[in-house]
Amino acid sequence: MKRIDAAELEEFVGALVAALGADKDVADEVSESLVEADLTGHGSHGSIRMGTTYLEMVGSGDIDPRATPEVTRLSPTAAQVDGNLQYGQVVGRRAVETGVDLATENGMATVGVRNATHLGRIGEWAERTTDEGLCFTALVNTGGAAPLVTPPGTAERLFSTNPIAFGVPPFGALDHPVVLDMATSQVAHGKVTKRSVENRPIPEDWVIDAEGNAVTDSTDYEEGIGAMLPLGGETAGYKGFGLSMMAELFAGVVGDGKVTGQPTEHSVNNGAMFCFVDPDVYSTPADNRARVEALAEMLRNADYPDAVSMGPTAKGDRATLPGAAEHETRRKRRAEGIPFYQETLDLLADTAREAGVESAIPHSFAD
Repeated sequence: MKRIDAAELEEFVGALVAALGADKDVADEVSESLVEADLTGHGSHGSIRMGTTYLEMVGSGDIDPRATPEVTRLSPTAAQVDGNLQYGQVVGRRAVETGVDLATENGMATVGVRNATHLGRIGEWAERTTDEGLCFTALVNTGGAAPLVTPPGTAERLFSTNPIAFGVPPFGALDHPVVLDMATSQVAHGKVTKRSVENRPIPEDWVIDAEGNAVTDSTDYEEGIGAMLPLGGETAGYKGFGLSMMAELFAGVVGDGKVTGQPTEHSVNNGAMFCFVDPDVYSTPADNRARVEALAEMLRNADYPDAVSMGPTAKGDRATLPGAAEHETRRKRRAEGIPFYQETLDLLADTAREAGVESAIPHSFAD
Protein backbone atom coordinates (compact mmCIF):
# COMPACT_ATOMS: atom_id res chain seq x y z
CA MET A 1 0.00 0.00 0.00
CA LYS A 2 1.06 3.59 -0.65
CA ARG A 3 0.66 6.52 1.69
CA ILE A 4 -0.64 9.77 0.21
CA ASP A 5 -0.34 13.15 1.89
CA ALA A 6 -3.76 14.47 2.94
CA ALA A 7 -3.23 17.99 1.57
CA GLU A 8 -2.04 16.63 -1.77
CA LEU A 9 -5.03 14.29 -1.95
CA GLU A 10 -7.50 17.05 -1.08
CA GLU A 11 -6.13 19.28 -3.84
CA PHE A 12 -6.48 16.44 -6.34
CA VAL A 13 -10.03 15.53 -5.29
CA GLY A 14 -11.04 19.18 -5.42
CA ALA A 15 -9.77 19.43 -8.99
CA LEU A 16 -11.72 16.30 -9.90
CA VAL A 17 -14.96 17.59 -8.36
CA ALA A 18 -14.54 20.90 -10.18
CA ALA A 19 -13.88 19.11 -13.47
CA LEU A 20 -17.24 17.37 -13.08
CA GLY A 21 -19.05 20.70 -12.99
CA ALA A 22 -18.88 22.10 -9.45
CA ASP A 23 -17.78 25.62 -8.55
CA LYS A 24 -14.78 26.14 -6.26
CA ASP A 25 -16.75 26.44 -3.03
CA VAL A 26 -18.56 23.16 -3.67
CA ALA A 27 -15.36 21.44 -4.78
CA ASP A 28 -13.59 22.59 -1.63
CA GLU A 29 -16.36 21.34 0.66
CA VAL A 30 -16.70 17.98 -1.07
CA SER A 31 -12.96 17.32 -1.22
CA GLU A 32 -12.47 18.29 2.43
CA SER A 33 -15.21 15.89 3.54
CA LEU A 34 -14.02 13.00 1.38
CA VAL A 35 -10.42 13.29 2.54
CA GLU A 36 -11.59 13.64 6.14
CA ALA A 37 -13.31 10.25 5.74
CA ASP A 38 -10.03 8.81 4.45
CA LEU A 39 -8.20 10.30 7.43
CA THR A 40 -10.57 8.77 9.97
CA GLY A 41 -10.15 5.28 8.52
CA HIS A 42 -13.43 5.18 6.59
CA GLY A 43 -12.07 5.07 3.07
CA SER A 44 -15.34 3.52 1.94
CA HIS A 45 -16.81 7.04 2.21
CA GLY A 46 -13.68 8.86 1.07
CA SER A 47 -11.90 9.75 -2.15
CA ILE A 48 -12.75 6.42 -3.77
CA ARG A 49 -16.31 7.70 -4.20
CA MET A 50 -15.17 10.02 -6.99
CA GLY A 51 -14.16 7.01 -9.06
CA THR A 52 -17.27 4.96 -8.31
CA THR A 53 -20.61 6.26 -7.00
CA TYR A 54 -20.23 10.00 -7.54
CA LEU A 55 -18.82 9.77 -11.04
CA GLU A 56 -21.83 7.69 -12.04
CA MET A 57 -24.31 9.93 -10.22
CA VAL A 58 -23.03 13.13 -11.83
CA GLY A 59 -23.20 11.44 -15.23
CA SER A 60 -26.79 10.30 -14.69
CA GLY A 61 -28.00 13.58 -13.19
CA ASP A 62 -28.50 12.06 -9.73
CA ILE A 63 -26.02 14.67 -8.49
CA ASP A 64 -26.34 18.25 -9.73
CA PRO A 65 -23.03 19.98 -8.92
CA ARG A 66 -24.54 23.40 -9.64
CA ALA A 67 -27.60 23.11 -7.41
CA THR A 68 -28.25 25.32 -4.38
CA PRO A 69 -29.73 23.71 -1.24
CA GLU A 70 -32.82 25.46 0.14
CA VAL A 71 -33.47 25.92 3.87
CA THR A 72 -37.04 26.37 5.11
CA ARG A 73 -37.63 27.26 8.75
CA LEU A 74 -40.83 25.57 9.93
CA SER A 75 -40.92 26.70 13.57
CA PRO A 76 -38.50 28.02 16.21
CA THR A 77 -37.09 24.52 16.57
CA ALA A 78 -37.74 22.89 13.20
CA ALA A 79 -36.44 23.29 9.67
CA GLN A 80 -36.15 21.35 6.42
CA VAL A 81 -33.27 21.39 3.99
CA ASP A 82 -33.91 20.44 0.37
CA GLY A 83 -30.55 19.64 -1.17
CA ASN A 84 -31.91 19.85 -4.73
CA LEU A 85 -29.53 16.97 -5.58
CA GLN A 86 -26.34 18.86 -4.72
CA TYR A 87 -23.47 16.75 -3.31
CA GLY A 88 -24.48 15.43 0.10
CA GLN A 89 -21.32 16.84 1.65
CA VAL A 90 -22.67 20.32 0.87
CA VAL A 91 -26.23 19.50 1.94
CA GLY A 92 -25.03 18.00 5.22
CA ARG A 93 -23.15 21.17 6.11
CA ARG A 94 -26.22 23.33 5.49
CA ALA A 95 -28.31 21.00 7.66
CA VAL A 96 -25.80 21.10 10.52
CA GLU A 97 -25.41 24.88 10.32
CA THR A 98 -29.19 25.26 10.44
CA GLY A 99 -29.65 22.83 13.31
CA VAL A 100 -26.84 24.31 15.38
CA ASP A 101 -28.27 27.81 14.99
CA LEU A 102 -31.77 26.72 16.03
CA ALA A 103 -30.61 24.56 18.95
CA THR A 104 -28.25 27.22 20.25
CA GLU A 105 -31.15 29.67 20.29
CA ASN A 106 -33.86 27.32 21.57
CA GLY A 107 -32.15 24.40 23.35
CA MET A 108 -33.00 21.79 20.73
CA ALA A 109 -33.86 21.48 17.06
CA THR A 110 -34.88 18.94 14.43
CA VAL A 111 -33.90 19.32 10.80
CA GLY A 112 -35.40 17.24 8.02
CA VAL A 113 -33.21 16.59 4.99
CA ARG A 114 -34.38 15.60 1.51
CA ASN A 115 -32.85 15.30 -1.95
CA ALA A 116 -29.39 15.06 -0.42
CA THR A 117 -27.95 12.56 -2.93
CA HIS A 118 -25.33 10.82 -0.73
CA LEU A 119 -24.64 12.43 2.65
CA GLY A 120 -21.24 10.77 2.95
CA ARG A 121 -19.88 9.81 6.36
CA ILE A 122 -22.70 10.64 8.76
CA GLY A 123 -20.17 10.73 11.60
CA GLU A 124 -18.84 13.98 10.13
CA TRP A 125 -22.16 15.69 10.87
CA ALA A 126 -22.02 14.37 14.43
CA GLU A 127 -18.46 15.67 14.83
CA ARG A 128 -19.32 19.10 13.43
CA THR A 129 -22.23 19.33 15.85
CA THR A 130 -20.24 18.28 18.90
CA ASP A 131 -17.59 20.85 17.95
CA GLU A 132 -20.31 23.40 18.73
CA GLY A 133 -20.98 21.84 22.13
CA LEU A 134 -24.24 20.15 21.11
CA CYS A 135 -25.44 16.53 21.07
CA PHE A 136 -26.54 14.98 17.78
CA THR A 137 -28.68 12.14 16.45
CA ALA A 138 -29.29 11.14 12.83
CA LEU A 139 -31.49 8.57 11.13
CA VAL A 140 -30.95 8.25 7.37
CA ASN A 141 -32.60 6.47 4.43
CA THR A 142 -31.93 6.50 0.68
CA GLY A 143 -35.15 8.08 -0.54
CA GLY A 144 -36.63 4.85 -1.86
CA ALA A 145 -33.49 4.04 -3.86
CA ALA A 146 -30.51 1.68 -3.63
CA PRO A 147 -32.06 -1.61 -2.42
CA LEU A 148 -29.11 -3.62 -1.08
CA VAL A 149 -30.22 -5.37 2.11
CA THR A 150 -32.58 -8.26 2.77
CA PRO A 151 -35.02 -8.74 5.66
CA PRO A 152 -34.63 -11.90 7.75
CA GLY A 153 -35.91 -14.99 6.01
CA THR A 154 -35.29 -13.99 2.41
CA ALA A 155 -32.40 -13.04 0.13
CA GLU A 156 -34.14 -10.33 -1.88
CA ARG A 157 -32.65 -6.84 -1.96
CA LEU A 158 -35.47 -4.73 -0.54
CA PHE A 159 -34.06 -1.83 1.49
CA SER A 160 -30.85 0.06 2.00
CA THR A 161 -28.13 0.25 4.66
CA ASN A 162 -29.97 3.09 6.48
CA PRO A 163 -27.29 4.44 8.84
CA ILE A 164 -27.83 5.91 12.29
CA ALA A 165 -25.41 8.17 14.11
CA PHE A 166 -24.98 9.82 17.51
CA GLY A 167 -22.59 12.42 18.87
CA VAL A 168 -21.88 13.71 22.38
CA PRO A 169 -19.29 16.39 23.21
CA PRO A 170 -16.38 15.27 25.42
CA PHE A 171 -16.98 18.08 27.93
CA GLY A 172 -13.21 18.33 28.43
CA ALA A 173 -12.90 14.73 29.61
CA LEU A 174 -11.47 13.38 26.33
CA ASP A 175 -9.52 14.74 23.38
CA HIS A 176 -12.26 13.58 20.99
CA PRO A 177 -16.07 13.59 20.90
CA VAL A 178 -18.06 10.43 21.58
CA VAL A 179 -19.38 9.57 18.10
CA LEU A 180 -21.10 6.43 16.85
CA ASP A 181 -21.81 6.12 13.12
CA MET A 182 -23.09 2.77 11.88
CA ALA A 183 -25.09 1.11 9.17
CA THR A 184 -28.13 -0.91 10.22
CA SER A 185 -26.92 -3.61 7.81
CA GLN A 186 -23.99 -5.90 8.59
CA VAL A 187 -21.70 -3.31 7.03
CA ALA A 188 -21.94 -0.11 4.99
CA HIS A 189 -22.24 -0.78 1.27
CA GLY A 190 -19.15 1.33 0.63
CA LYS A 191 -17.06 -1.22 2.49
CA VAL A 192 -18.04 -3.83 -0.11
CA THR A 193 -17.48 -1.44 -3.03
CA LYS A 194 -14.03 -0.58 -1.70
CA ARG A 195 -13.10 -4.26 -1.44
CA SER A 196 -14.32 -4.84 -4.98
CA VAL A 197 -12.05 -2.07 -6.30
CA GLU A 198 -9.16 -3.56 -4.30
CA ASN A 199 -9.90 -7.13 -5.49
CA ARG A 200 -10.46 -8.35 -1.93
CA PRO A 201 -13.11 -10.79 -0.67
CA ILE A 202 -15.75 -10.06 1.94
CA PRO A 203 -16.39 -12.01 5.17
CA GLU A 204 -18.84 -14.91 5.04
CA ASP A 205 -21.41 -13.28 7.33
CA TRP A 206 -22.08 -10.17 5.23
CA VAL A 207 -23.99 -11.41 2.15
CA ILE A 208 -26.13 -14.42 1.28
CA ASP A 209 -27.59 -15.70 -1.99
CA ALA A 210 -31.03 -17.14 -2.75
CA GLU A 211 -29.93 -20.58 -1.56
CA GLY A 212 -28.79 -19.17 1.77
CA ASN A 213 -25.11 -19.58 0.92
CA ALA A 214 -22.50 -16.99 1.83
CA VAL A 215 -21.28 -14.71 -0.96
CA THR A 216 -17.63 -13.80 -0.43
CA ASP A 217 -16.73 -12.36 -3.82
CA SER A 218 -17.13 -8.59 -3.44
CA THR A 219 -17.37 -8.09 -7.21
CA ASP A 220 -20.18 -10.65 -7.44
CA TYR A 221 -22.17 -8.62 -4.94
CA GLU A 222 -21.49 -5.38 -6.81
CA GLU A 223 -22.81 -7.09 -9.96
CA GLY A 224 -26.07 -8.01 -8.27
CA ILE A 225 -25.44 -11.44 -6.77
CA GLY A 226 -26.81 -11.93 -3.27
CA ALA A 227 -28.15 -9.49 -0.68
CA MET A 228 -26.57 -7.95 2.37
CA LEU A 229 -27.81 -9.14 5.74
CA PRO A 230 -29.21 -6.71 8.30
CA LEU A 231 -27.10 -5.95 11.38
CA GLY A 232 -26.97 -9.09 13.50
CA GLY A 233 -26.77 -11.42 10.50
CA GLU A 234 -28.64 -14.67 10.53
CA THR A 235 -28.55 -14.86 14.33
CA ALA A 236 -30.03 -11.50 15.35
CA GLY A 237 -30.73 -9.75 12.06
CA TYR A 238 -34.25 -8.91 13.13
CA LYS A 239 -32.70 -6.25 15.40
CA GLY A 240 -30.85 -4.57 12.55
CA PHE A 241 -33.95 -4.88 10.39
CA GLY A 242 -36.07 -3.17 13.05
CA LEU A 243 -33.57 -0.33 13.42
CA SER A 244 -33.47 0.08 9.66
CA MET A 245 -37.23 0.38 9.39
CA MET A 246 -37.27 3.08 12.07
CA ALA A 247 -34.53 4.98 10.22
CA GLU A 248 -36.52 4.53 7.00
CA LEU A 249 -39.66 6.05 8.49
CA PHE A 250 -38.16 8.84 10.59
CA ALA A 251 -36.03 10.02 7.67
CA GLY A 252 -38.99 9.80 5.31
CA VAL A 253 -41.44 11.59 7.61
CA VAL A 254 -39.18 14.36 8.91
CA GLY A 255 -37.38 14.78 5.59
CA ASP A 256 -40.72 14.70 3.76
CA GLY A 257 -39.22 12.31 1.22
CA LYS A 258 -39.75 8.82 -0.08
CA VAL A 259 -39.15 5.48 1.62
CA THR A 260 -38.17 2.13 0.19
CA GLY A 261 -41.12 0.65 -1.67
CA GLN A 262 -42.09 3.96 -3.24
CA PRO A 263 -40.96 4.45 -6.84
CA THR A 264 -38.05 6.79 -7.49
CA GLU A 265 -36.01 7.75 -10.51
CA HIS A 266 -32.77 8.20 -8.53
CA SER A 267 -29.99 5.72 -7.75
CA VAL A 268 -29.27 7.18 -4.29
CA ASN A 269 -31.05 10.12 -2.67
CA ASN A 270 -30.61 10.35 1.08
CA GLY A 271 -33.33 11.66 3.34
CA ALA A 272 -32.61 12.19 7.01
CA MET A 273 -33.71 13.39 10.40
CA PHE A 274 -30.99 15.35 12.21
CA CYS A 275 -31.62 16.20 15.86
CA PHE A 276 -29.62 18.73 17.88
CA VAL A 277 -29.67 19.13 21.67
CA ASP A 278 -27.98 21.72 23.89
CA PRO A 279 -26.80 19.66 26.90
CA ASP A 280 -26.45 22.77 29.07
CA VAL A 281 -30.23 23.09 29.12
CA TYR A 282 -30.54 19.79 30.96
CA SER A 283 -27.37 19.48 33.04
CA THR A 284 -24.11 21.24 33.85
CA PRO A 285 -20.82 20.90 31.95
CA ALA A 286 -19.17 19.66 35.15
CA ASP A 287 -21.74 16.90 35.66
CA ASN A 288 -21.53 15.87 32.01
CA ARG A 289 -17.75 15.77 32.18
CA ALA A 290 -18.03 13.45 35.20
CA ARG A 291 -20.33 11.16 33.23
CA VAL A 292 -17.93 10.86 30.29
CA GLU A 293 -14.95 10.39 32.64
CA ALA A 294 -16.73 7.60 34.51
CA LEU A 295 -17.45 5.68 31.32
CA ALA A 296 -13.92 6.11 30.00
CA GLU A 297 -12.39 5.03 33.31
CA MET A 298 -14.62 1.98 33.52
CA LEU A 299 -13.42 0.82 30.11
CA ARG A 300 -9.75 1.57 30.89
CA ASN A 301 -9.90 -0.43 34.12
CA ALA A 302 -11.71 -3.47 32.73
CA ASP A 303 -9.85 -6.78 32.58
CA TYR A 304 -8.93 -7.79 29.03
CA PRO A 305 -7.65 -11.39 29.17
CA ASP A 306 -5.84 -12.77 26.13
CA ALA A 307 -8.29 -15.65 25.96
CA VAL A 308 -11.18 -13.34 25.13
CA SER A 309 -11.07 -12.10 21.55
CA MET A 310 -11.94 -8.54 20.56
CA GLY A 311 -13.12 -9.91 17.22
CA PRO A 312 -11.54 -9.98 13.76
CA THR A 313 -12.39 -6.38 12.85
CA ALA A 314 -11.50 -4.69 16.14
CA LYS A 315 -8.99 -1.85 16.15
CA GLY A 316 -6.84 -2.32 19.22
CA ASP A 317 -6.81 -4.77 22.09
CA ARG A 318 -9.35 -3.14 24.41
CA ALA A 319 -12.69 -1.37 24.28
CA THR A 320 -12.83 2.41 24.01
CA LEU A 321 -15.59 4.95 23.79
CA PRO A 322 -16.93 5.43 20.25
CA GLY A 323 -14.90 7.95 18.30
CA ALA A 324 -11.54 7.04 19.84
CA ALA A 325 -10.44 4.86 16.93
CA GLU A 326 -11.22 7.57 14.38
CA HIS A 327 -9.39 10.17 16.45
CA GLU A 328 -6.24 8.07 16.69
CA THR A 329 -6.39 7.05 13.03
CA ARG A 330 -6.74 10.68 11.98
CA ARG A 331 -3.73 11.68 14.07
CA LYS A 332 -1.53 8.97 12.56
CA ARG A 333 -2.61 9.53 8.98
CA ARG A 334 -2.06 13.27 9.14
CA ALA A 335 1.51 12.56 10.20
CA GLU A 336 2.24 9.50 8.05
CA GLY A 337 -0.09 9.83 5.07
CA ILE A 338 -3.26 7.97 4.09
CA PRO A 339 -2.78 4.34 2.97
CA PHE A 340 -4.26 3.29 -0.37
CA TYR A 341 -4.23 0.14 -2.43
CA GLN A 342 -2.75 0.76 -5.86
CA GLU A 343 -6.02 -0.32 -7.47
CA THR A 344 -7.80 2.64 -5.85
CA LEU A 345 -5.15 5.13 -6.94
CA ASP A 346 -5.31 3.75 -10.48
CA LEU A 347 -9.09 4.13 -10.48
CA LEU A 348 -8.87 7.76 -9.33
CA ALA A 349 -6.19 8.50 -11.90
CA ASP A 350 -8.35 7.00 -14.66
CA THR A 351 -11.28 9.12 -13.49
CA ALA A 352 -9.14 12.25 -13.68
CA ARG A 353 -8.09 11.40 -17.23
CA GLU A 354 -11.71 10.82 -18.20
CA ALA A 355 -12.65 14.19 -16.65
CA GLY A 356 -9.86 15.99 -18.49
CA VAL A 357 -7.70 16.86 -15.49
CA GLU A 358 -4.85 14.43 -15.94
CA SER A 359 -2.40 17.17 -14.91
CA ALA A 360 -3.93 17.12 -11.40
CA ILE A 361 -2.92 13.49 -10.75
CA PRO A 362 -0.26 13.52 -7.99
CA HIS A 363 3.07 11.91 -8.86
CA SER A 364 2.70 9.86 -5.69
CA PHE A 365 -0.14 7.89 -7.35
CA ALA A 366 2.24 6.28 -9.85
CA ASP A 367 2.72 2.51 -9.54
